[in-house]
Amino acid sequence: MNTFHIIYLVVVALVLLISYRFSLTSPKARKLSITLFLVFQIIYLLWRTFYTLPSVGWLSLLVGLLLLLTEWGGFFQNIVSSLLFWKKHKRKEVPISALKSLPKVDIFIATYNESVDLLRRTIVATQLIDYPKDKVSILVCDDGRREDVRLLCEELNVRHITRPDNKHAKAGNLNHAMTVSSGEIIVTMDADMVPRSNFLNETLGYFSNERTGFVQAPQAFYNEDSFQYNLFAGDRINNELDFFMRLIEEAKDRFNVTMYIGSNAVFRRSVLEEIGGFATGVITEDMATGMLIQANGWESVFVNKVLAVGLAPETYKDLLKQRDRWGRGNVQVMRKYNPLKLNGLTALQKLLYLDGVHYWFFGIYKLVFLLAPILYLVFGIFVLEAAFLELLVFWLPAFLSSQVFANLISEKKRTVLWSHIYDIALAPSMAWAMISEVFFKKEFSFNVTRKGVYTNTRYFLWKSSWFHILLTLLSLIGITRGILAFVRPDLVSLEVNSLYINLFWMLFNLFGLFIVMLIFFERPRYRSAERFEHPIDITIGSDSVIPATMIDLSETGGRISVAQEHLPKKDKQTLLLNLVDKDPIECEIRWVNPATNGKVDVGIRFIDLPPDSYRQIVKIIYADPTSSIGEKSNYKPGLFPIIGNFLRYSKKVPFTQRRLLLRNKIKVEGIVTINDLNYSASLVDISEGGTQIKTKVKLEKGDSVKLQAPSENIENKKGEIKWVNTRFGSVYAGIEFVD
Repeated sequence: MNTFHIIYLVVVALVLLISYRFSLTSPKARKLSITLFLVFQIIYLLWRTFYTLPSVGWLSLLVGLLLLLTEWGGFFQNIVSSLLFWKKHKRKEVPISALKSLPKVDIFIATYNESVDLLRRTIVATQLIDYPKDKVSILVCDDGRREDVRLLCEELNVRHITRPDNKHAKAGNLNHAMTVSSGEIIVTMDADMVPRSNFLNETLGYFSNERTGFVQAPQAFYNEDSFQYNLFAGDRINNELDFFMRLIEEAKDRFNVTMYIGSNAVFRRSVLEEIGGFATGVITEDMATGMLIQANGWESVFVNKVLAVGLAPETYKDLLKQRDRWGRGNVQVMRKYNPLKLNGLTALQKLLYLDGVHYWFFGIYKLVFLLAPILYLVFGIFVLEAAFLELLVFWLPAFLSSQVFANLISEKKRTVLWSHIYDIALAPSMAWAMISEVFFKKEFSFNVTRKGVYTNTRYFLWKSSWFHILLTLLSLIGITRGILAFVRPDLVSLEVNSLYINLFWMLFNLFGLFIVMLIFFERPRYRSAERFEHPIDITIGSDSVIPATMIDLSETGGRISVAQEHLPKKDKQTLLLNLVDKDPIECEIRWVNPATNGKVDVGIRFIDLPPDSYRQIVKIIYADPTSSIGEKSNYKPGLFPIIGNFLRYSKKVPFTQRRLLLRNKIKVEGIVTINDLNYSASLVDISEGGTQIKTKVKLEKGDSVKLQAPSENIENKKGEIKWVNTRFGSVYAGIEFVD
């Protein structure tokens, strides 16, 4: 490398650094940074195309072409991203007062097998929405046709809607609800999405524009996703979906391409009727529905505020199933409602929808990038031919500019390295999903993502990780061969120019693989309800009122801080808690830990929580518009502290619990049928011969039942109850399969 090359690379690095710094505040500098990124990318790719393809054999040429096509595919995605983030977009708020009159609103809560406890939370929060009660109707659209859900709706005075079949899954469920309701506005809510009281105040005003078809708010989550939870990193990284939900959706709003994401959306009924209701025939009915509305000339609106919070998939296995469904659904939408042929969409809308489908092929792209250095270092198959110094001159500016671009558009929602880790984690399953959907058109039924999972065991996801394990082993072999090529070239002969860059990428990939392997250690989830830090001044006791502080709170209990001398005597295991001027709540003391300044922390569980108190708790935790749940203000994504946390806080499964692994201890929401009536139930553990369930229904030994749990491939499984126990108000039953 001569002096000119060194000066060139230094100048490039300085220009990119300076432009990035100014891009944070200057729109012109932002556009300059994006332009530099595209220029360096196209220069690199043109050089790669005309000067670096392998010429040592047909196999190397084939692999080299595959890698080059993958790089070009990524570049086309980057062009679309550059268009989206060319300038910042912030929609002007429109208050509800802009409406001439308040419309009647129907809120559809779609459910299939979610637990009654989860549904109760959503329904109560929906009832707390700030809107005239005579103008809102809440419909629980129960495709499970469950008796306990009907009784819950009766208790809470909301409509319970069922239909005779489950045709077209969720879309069919919502379309049926449209036939039995009449509100001018329709809101769709998933069973786990808990709205805040200002939901309608923040969304309805946009319908003062007569061309507004639907308004979408982001999905935010009150629990940690699998990446945050399994890595003990909930306080350091954002939810993996935040980048799409908050930034990409907002950027697409500028081009009227806001994607309907299935929940937290508000529709003009007449617009839905115009397109024939919610789209059917695909498993991502939400994407298709929004696209058809826009194709009919209607405008969509994205409100970038957390107006509802829900449950992210609680296990990595469930997350994979969810992304598999989304990826396949996008291909199905492309096949049935091809945006390129859809009349009414603008050229930009077609491009952005096509790019949305293209995105889901990232798994194939990432596998190519993971395998490329392995093919050379392990098997000696060239993927490119170039002098190392020449490669550095063309590749380094492209690489540095890509880091600048990624940091510029992500706004601390994620980093380049974390995007790399997310893609590696999902790549094998998503690659197979896309290949099987495109080429084999494999039948795929609509499965609801499990909600309310809890376990008391730690386990490793062998089935989900076997390909990553194979890649890790091959990478270690490749690195070993690369080192030997330096110290013992007589044993391993590798071309030096190719050795440097392949070793760099293999080390980069191996580090990502190492982090991903930690994610496959599934952590136990002991609590049936999420607990949130929520300091509130309270009192305990009835006759003599004792001051205390509520430290954290959930629907089932919490943690309070109280002076040690005011702690109830040892022979008394309950206390009365006064929470915001409501009737005292009787609580069971679960544990006591010393704190500071003569105080103790007391863990409590609510006993027979009164309805008014439950509503107040839901209001405090979820429905309050000022709540910070779902918003993340800090982002400290350093990998080494996260690895340290994983090693520090991970615990091996206690010896007394190891036997539970053989039972496949789980929690899966399902439906138990007794005397032709359906009830919600949770499968606690399962084996080939039977299962243990938890429910609220009174059961008797010897009863014949049928079980449904689609996520475990259980459909109308017949069984007989062998034993029944009642604990903490819930009924546990052992069921032996009879067929």
